[in-house]
Order: sequence, then C-alpha cells, then structure tokens
Amino acid sequence: MRKIAAKILVISFLAVLFFPALGLGQEEGDEMAQLTGKVLDLEKKPIAQAGIQIKNLGTGQMLSEKTSKKGEFAFRRLMPGKYSVTVTKEGYKSFSQEIDLESGAAPKVEIDLAKELSEEQKNRKEALALFQNGVSLAQENKIDEAVEAFRKAVELKPDLAEAHINLGLLFFRQGKADEAEKALLKALELKPEEPKTKEALANIYFEKAKGLLQLDKIDEALETLKLSYGYNPNDPYTNYLLGYAYTQKGLKEEAIKSFEAFLQLEPNAPQAAKVKEILENLKKQK
Repeated sequence: MRKIAAKILVISFLAVLFFPALGLGQEEGDEMAQLTGKVLDLEKKPIAQAGIQIKNLGTGQMLSEKTSKKGEFAFRRLMPGKYSVTVTKEGYKSFSQEIDLESGAAPKVEIDLAKELSEEQKNRKEALALFQNGVSLAQENKIDEAVEAFRKAVELKPDLAEAHINLGLLFFRQGKADEAEKALLKALELKPEEPKTKEALANIYFEKAKGLLQLDKIDEALETLKLSYGYNPNDPYTNYLLGYAYTQKGLKEEAIKSFEAFLQLEPNAPQAAKVKEILENLKKQK
C-alpha cells in the first residue's frame, strides 16, 4: 500500500508540474507573431539567396536568413512590435521598410527588387540628365551654364554625340571657333551622317574663311572654303567665296564652276549681277 501511495503521489506531482507548463506555452504562442513572404525581381521571378534581416526596433533584437530557391523566407515566433525589414542581394537595389507586427499577426509580404544600375548605366543616366539641363539652360540663354552642363555630360558619356553637337554650336555662338570645331568633329566621328553637325562645321569654316580673305590670306582661305564646301556643297555663299578665291589664284575653270553654282542656288542674290559680269570676263579669257 505504501508503494502504491508513493507512486500515486509522484504521478500527481508530475501532473501538477506538467500541465501548467503546457498552459503557459499555449498562451505565449498565441501572443507571438510571424512574418513570411517572397522576394521577386521586377519580372516576378523569385530571387534566391537574398539576405533578409529583421530588427525589433523596441528591443534591438536582430534575425537574418536567406531566401530559398523559390525566393521564400519565414520568421516565426516573433515578439509583437515594430520591425525594420531589410533585403539585400548583389546586383539589386536594397529594400528597407518598417512593419508593425501585432500579437498573433502573420502577414505574408511580397518584396520586389529592382536591378542595381551598373557604373556605365549610372553615368549614362546622369549624362542624359545633364544634357536635358543643358538644353533648358540654352533655351533660357544661359550659355555659360549650358556649356558647363554639356561638358559634364560628355565627361560621363564621351559617346553622347548630341552633347558634342550642342557644345560645338554654343562655342560657335561664343566666338570660340577652334573649340567649336573640335566638339563638332567629335560629334561627326560618333554620328557621321548627322546633317546638323555637317551644317555647323560648314558654317564654322565659312566664317573662318571670311576672316582669312579679309586678311588677304587667299591660300588659307581657299583650303578652309574647300572644307566648308565638303560639308555643305549647296550653300550659295560658300560657292560665291570659292569663286572669288579661285579668281584671285588665277584658277579660271574652278572660279567659273563656283560662280555658276552660286547663280543657280541664289539667282536673285544682290551679288548676282556682279557675278554674271565676272563670269563673262572669265569666259572671255579662256
């Protein structure tokens, strides 16, 4: 009887210890929260091995894990409170957000990560922004500021032909013919068939040639006019100055050809009557 009583006593004692412990565990579990979800790219494809870190902002406790092959993650048995959620993955922009987890909450979240731009892509984006800013500044007649914007754009993206073109045009407006020529030649190298570049270069060489003719530097003027003609053979006044330069050099055939082209392109020009007279004299001398 004593042994039986002892056994009953022991069993009763264990039961007292065991069942209250079970009850406490259930209450605690009901109070806990959890956070599950997926990490996807912008095409809704799962991102595996993304780093997930959560931090309880009240206690400072931090937990972390990696996403599965399906991009899934799960944090269970979390104390209720406010958490920060940070997601990182090489080659993608990081994600960070705060979330309130109430008692018993079990939200499922979907986090989309955008791909991180490469250095080249970042430079291109910044260069295009500078280019647009340069255009706006030029339209406001803020030429110096526009030039600076285009300069920075081509530093970041040297193959941005449009920025070189605009630099050349602005330099030309500033009277910086050499810098304009350099910028436009670079633009032409990048976009050989761009008509705006060819027209601008033709204008630069035409203006240079006019200055050289005024200084009576016929040989230099003639070579410069040939460059202008090469970029825009249909400009009447380039042909007119070529006719004059060829006449000064005694090259009658070339002069006749250039003057005739001028009359064909600009028959009603103020110089037309004078050119016709020069042509008659040149043809008589043949």
